Amino acid sequence: MEFTLSAYSLSLLIFAVLILLFAVFLFARLSKDVRWFGAMMVAVSIWAASDGIMVGMDQLETMLFVVNFEYVGIALVPVFWLLFVLKFVGKEAWLNRKQIACQFIFPLLSIIMVWTNGLHHLHYQKAVVKEMDGLYGLLTSKGPWYIIHTSYFYLAIGFGVYLLVKRLLSTEGVYKKQTFIILLGTLVPWIANILVVFQVGPFNGIDPTPHAFMITCMIVFFGFFELGLFDVKPIARNLVVDSMKNGMLVIDDALRVVDVNPCFTKLINKSTGAITGKHVDDLGFDKSEWGELLQSQDEIIREKVITVNGSPRYFEISSKFLKEGNKRYQGRLLLFRDITQYIQDQRVLEHQARELTELNATKDRLLSIISHDLRNPLNSLTQFLDMVESGWITEEEFKEMLPAFAKNLKHVSGFMENLLEWAYTQIKGEAIKVEAIDIEGEIEEIISLYKGNIDEKSVRIIVSNECSNQAYGDLNMIRLVLRNLISNAIKFCDRADEIRLAVISRGEFIEVSVEDTGIGIDQQNIEKIFSSTPFTTIGTHNEKGTGLGLMLSKDFVEKNGGKIWVESELGIGTKFCFTIPSVLKEPQIASSKSLP
Repeated sequence: MEFTLSAYSLSLLIFAVLILLFAVFLFARLSKDVRWFGAMMVAVSIWAASDGIMVGMDQLETMLFVVNFEYVGIALVPVFWLLFVLKFVGKEAWLNRKQIACQFIFPLLSIIMVWTNGLHHLHYQKAVVKEMDGLYGLLTSKGPWYIIHTSYFYLAIGFGVYLLVKRLLSTEGVYKKQTFIILLGTLVPWIANILVVFQVGPFNGIDPTPHAFMITCMIVFFGFFELGLFDVKPIARNLVVDSMKNGMLVIDDALRVVDVNPCFTKLINKSTGAITGKHVDDLGFDKSEWGELLQSQDEIIREKVITVNGSPRYFEISSKFLKEGNKRYQGRLLLFRDITQYIQDQRVLEHQARELTELNATKDRLLSIISHDLRNPLNSLTQFLDMVESGWITEEEFKEMLPAFAKNLKHVSGFMENLLEWAYTQIKGEAIKVEAIDIEGEIEEIISLYKGNIDEKSVRIIVSNECSNQAYGDLNMIRLVLRNLISNAIKFCDRADEIRLAVISRGEFIEVSVEDTGIGIDQQNIEKIFSSTPFTTIGTHNEKGTGLGLMLSKDFVEKNGGKIWVESELGIGTKFCFTIPSVLKEPQIASSKSLP
């Protein structure tokens, strides 16, 4: 065997080394998305080096041995080329790991068919060495697998060219120039390879494709240094889009998913390959809620709730048509921005603002109550005692005035009791001590406590108990609620009026009602009863009140898991009702912020 190193073979070997160095540069300096192009350059280097060695050999067996190595590069070139183009034009979402792996099945079969050709002759039916001006070429008779392999080769290259042409027609500026450079670099070796396959003229046995790739490399080098090839697309696109904190969804005019980013796939918990090419309805979104986003002719922004990992999250979704310059494409871009934390923070601020307003109203109310209903009786009592001490009031006058002052002291005492109870729970947030409560027994004790007031007004008390269950709650709190409601009923009753107290079973609750036939409450004041708005009325015998008792009652009933409400009609009477659990529940902490 002789090996003749000619200018032709030397140029191929030098080119193989240079293109290998270029591939190493691409791998080392640029993004992983451009490395498919670098991998293709490695395959071309193997192709060129093998061809450079083979043209200097004159023995068939040796040439066929080198062909085995050459076809490693030949079979892999179209695969690496197609993967690169898909990345370059932004179609990488079409390729997940499984799809990429499938792309290498056919090249692997071609390599095996070439290596085992001596057993079946399906690739080359026969081959002979042909000498042309000192160069040796391999003249072959093509078998069926060669035709299959060549068809696959051209289909892969052709599909890549189609994608590039489509992108060339749809872009402007530097993107158009970059696409044109890659397209031009592709067509040169493709045309050269066609001349070899169809054995045109001097290319019968001599393959000019590796030399054609030399031209491709020069074109690519020009594009790299002059147009920033690979600097913007796909590197910038992938770095920017893949690192976005917002979800990105691109759909075409048929509402099929064209592209997504990792944030969106994580959002719907599906892989890129599982949703790319699917109709947008397959993403699990509600059609009625998403119709406006998908059909609007203008850019719109809407807030939507999407369930992520079983939990609802709030998203601000912007929908816009795809545009580049003045050109509008038949597609739509949807961006998903997670605003759950913002919504939650906003609700917390709104809740805190309401609480602050209510606390300020409560503070103003307490100051008003203390300044009017506590200071005035104490001032009167102080002045009275000073007058007695100074001898300005006779003993008979003292005895006449004493009942009025005793009534004032009772009013102050009741007020102080309610105020201290409320302050204690608000400051300490006392724990509720749940225990069984005999509601009827508590009602009887409170009635006996107010027997003097009842007898004074000749009020008739009727108690009915239709419930055999026990109530469960904090005894002191429920006792205060009953005391306030019953005392209020007595306060607003006139002579010979009637107070009806009822205990009724309501499933897991017991309902307690205190109904009187007194003067009733004006409708415009009913809403003020349980609020922080200052509100007080005078009883039928000029009994004074502050409204603090009802505010405290509402607070205590709700802390025990119940509700309280009022029904009243002016001149007819008033009915207060509240519920308390009839089943034992876990104790809870009474919040200091539960006041309305």
